[in-house]
Amino acid sequence: MDEKLGSIHRDTMSKLKSIFTPFAILVCTALNAFASVAVSRPVTSGALSVTMQQEKSLERVATRLLSTAVEKFDDKAYWHATRELIILLDFYPSFSKTDGVLYYLGESLYQMEMYNSAAKIFRYMAANYPQSDYLPKTLLSLQKLHYNVQEMENSLNYFVGITTRFPDDEVLDGAYYYGGMAYFHQKNYDEAIKALGRVRSRSEYYDYGLYTVGLSFLKKKTFSNPSKSFAS
Repeated sequence: MDEKLGSIHRDTMSKLKSIFTPFAILVCTALNAFASVAVSRPVTSGALSVTMQQEKSLERVATRLLSTAVEKFDDKAYWHATRELIILLDFYPSFSKTDGVLYYLGESLYQMEMYNSAAKIFRYMAANYPQSDYLPKTLLSLQKLHYNVQEMENSLNYFVGITTRFPDDEVLDGAYYYGGMAYFHQKNYDEAIKALGRVRSRSEYYDYGLYTVGLSFLKKKTFSNPSKSFAS
């Protein structure tokens, strides 16, 4: 684990100590010991073969742990998912799916409203895994996070980045929705209508977006007619 991720990890751990059980720590220690076997042995052709087998075994174990953590995340057991994901970062930092571990860890922290910790995880993931399949979703999570803490300009920066860089990605509905909502809160109703109008009808955001489009038209009409104005 590199120094920056280690710092993020320690900060997150300090907030999550209560979810660690002796069993989880024991598992982490055991897996660390397992991972260190390859390092402690002389590197011969036979040992190299064993090392590769151990690496494959570690990958299988880590993949199962990630799958378990994702299942817990999907079941909204965010504390438990977070525990499993932190164990993964601890015992196997070279895991080939570390980008997925980071994404789900950030999402779990986000769902628990630990926004500062979530933001650090998401930013680290975006900076260190720029080719990851999780990158569009990670950027959307940052867009949502800034929106939720009332940082509309920062949220819109991510909105522009997502829609420019990933014009055909599945995250676009969410990006357009939160982009439109940010514009709405900035009282930029024309841009809000434009962004929300791009949300597809099959999207989970469609009904909410349609409602805000209606409010935006109402606000525009009100402000264009001072005699009917009311508090915005």
